[in-house]
Amino acid sequence: MPANGLRPRLRAPSARTLCVCGAVIGALALLYLAARETPLFAVREVDVTGAPPAVQKAVLEAASPFRGESLVALDRDELRRSLEALPTVRSLRIDRAFPHTLRIAVAPERPLAVLRRGTSAWLVSDRGRVMQHLDASSAVARPRIWIGRGASVEAGKTVETPTVRAALRVLRRVPDEFPVRIRAVRVAEDALTLVLVGDAELRLGTADALTLKLHAAGRVLRSLNPLERRELAYLDVTVPERPVGADNSQVSTSG
Repeated sequence: MPANGLRPRLRAPSARTLCVCGAVIGALALLYLAARETPLFAVREVDVTGAPPAVQKAVLEAASPFRGESLVALDRDELRRSLEALPTVRSLRIDRAFPHTLRIAVAPERPLAVLRRGTSAWLVSDRGRVMQHLDASSAVARPRIWIGRGASVEAGKTVETPTVRAALRVLRRVPDEFPVRIRAVRVAEDALTLVLVGDAELRLGTADALTLKLHAAGRVLRSLNPLERRELAYLDVTVPERPVGADNSQVSTSG
């Protein structure tokens, strides 16, 4: 016994206590096995939130093979891989709502531009992921990025072509309240150009200070009346503190 006499004595658990603990553990194991193997917690409903109807439909279809599986035994990693392979799904969260509901919260890809090559067109997200093939005749509402034959384009894959990445970088910086719709993006070695509705060029120069350049361009465009915007040939904000513009008559004269 310790000199201070304060350490309590430890008793070995009795046989009865060990039997009770073993019985509880065994019962829990049986319940777990029953939950895995019986339809008691089978998936009967899949609840998808956070996605537009088309994406929701795709997620429901991809999750359909998991209906009837036990929520307890559900392989969430396999389900996640199946769903994240969808070209329109950016990320997701999977939760089990006992007894029969599988809940999937989806963050969809955000469409930003249309890739064009000849008569082919693809919708691409803001991070460069190809979302779907499009009918070229219907691909007019979003800015176009023209690509060469060497660029790999496949639904669900991310386009790594430097010119596409540069074009998307510009488009991500365009504020929601920008006064004129953008028809296309052109990328040269050291020159970025946005083609506006009406075919006016917005010349940005290099990729530095894009936010400042776009702010300066928006300010100038808002100051023009509709006729002046239609007549605009180009607006150069390479030096955002000194925007330079010309209308079609000036360009024709100087040409």
